[in-house]
Amino acid sequence: MKNIKVYISIMLALLVLPSCDEYLDVKPADTVIPETMEEFRALMTRAYYLVPAENSKLTMRTDEVKFYRWAWENDIASYKDIYLWEDETPAPSTLSFGWQSFYKAIFYANHIIAEGSEITDGTKEEVEQLQGEAYLMRALMHFNLVNQYASHYDLNSSATDKGVPVSTVIDLEANYVPSTVAEVYGLVESDLTKGLALLNVEEYELGKNYRFTKTSANALQARVALYKNEWENALASAKTTLAIKSDLEDLNNSESLIPSEYNSKESIMALEEGIHAAVVNSVFVSDELMGVYDIDNDLRFAKYYSDNGSGSYVVSKGGDDKFRCTFRTAELYLIAAEASAQLDKLDDARDYLNQLKVKRLKPDFYSTEVARIAGMNRAELIKEILTERFREFAFEGHRWFDLRRTTQPEIIHVFGDETVVLQQGDPRYTLPYPQEAINNNPNLAN
Repeated sequence: MKNIKVYISIMLALLVLPSCDEYLDVKPADTVIPETMEEFRALMTRAYYLVPAENSKLTMRTDEVKFYRWAWENDIASYKDIYLWEDETPAPSTLSFGWQSFYKAIFYANHIIAEGSEITDGTKEEVEQLQGEAYLMRALMHFNLVNQYASHYDLNSSATDKGVPVSTVIDLEANYVPSTVAEVYGLVESDLTKGLALLNVEEYELGKNYRFTKTSANALQARVALYKNEWENALASAKTTLAIKSDLEDLNNSESLIPSEYNSKESIMALEEGIHAAVVNSVFVSDELMGVYDIDNDLRFAKYYSDNGSGSYVVSKGGDDKFRCTFRTAELYLIAAEASAQLDKLDDARDYLNQLKVKRLKPDFYSTEVARIAGMNRAELIKEILTERFREFAFEGHRWFDLRRTTQPEIIHVFGDETVVLQQGDPRYTLPYPQEAINNNPNLAN
């Protein structure tokens, strides 16, 4: 991770760029126009750097955490209203979600897409790889935006459901109005197709593995299809990704890494930050999350959590810059398992699930799990796969989206004497547009 930070610092120093602090609202000044491959690569590095760190904030909204009232005062001030889903009138100290940063990253990606063909040096392969990364950046940013600030994709209503503004050109005089959910997904899928046609790197070396590659593009394609319940497409993209990279950390090996570390065997793309130290220091593992592990036989439990001495557990996979993960192979195994189960390919679903479990469980317990899973019907198997996602991806930012795309269950959060209930199907499963963005762009209020 030190290599990544040094590389970003060096590349950012090569180019002075506008901050675009009010992108979609005001025009940036003193724009420097890049011309060389080095300058365009620095522009792309700037886009990577701007990707917002949302995992901490999204995790605080889930059933993974218990916020304890004797946490540091500053941590309480930053996260309490997120934990209690107080989105309409949060305290001024509450951390903001990354609306503006998403659009900043899109701004730079748009410039590379529009102007990258004018690069004065660099090979054809280098230019295509760079532009492919820009298309993938634009796809991922719009995908994350629509899944935070719009209702979950529904085939029957997505053509009319309000989404988020789509930004594909550098036109700072344009009227940015929200597109429908279907239109946003349409752009995401179009950019994925265009980007995949240009990308030619399958895997970057450590220190540059925050960048998009053919492998991570296929992983994103699988995730997009999963969120749309397009099971055939999800399975195909997951299989394509696993054909390129299928390694898993074997937790039976004492030297194994936590799988979400940037340099683990599983890492496909190490871009997005893990949860911050403020969250690690402010929450216990919830009773709901504790309850899905066999504490004695699931090797993840001792790897992912530690006893704080009071009988409560705190998370170990966070609070350090080494925890950076946007895609890793375990996700593709579980996408393939879920899609196979939904398609009634139950033996295939069990096989994908067990390929992960054998790397996570003690051998004797794994044998009993194989027998248990063999007796499951389709509905039971799908439920087990979703529970496995809960175990595997805890505190990595997946849980909020898994809750949104499945049952949107009731969640109860308690802080001191205050108890707040997120009802099943609650509108608060969708974040509101930031008030600052509405103030600056009245089109968002319509």
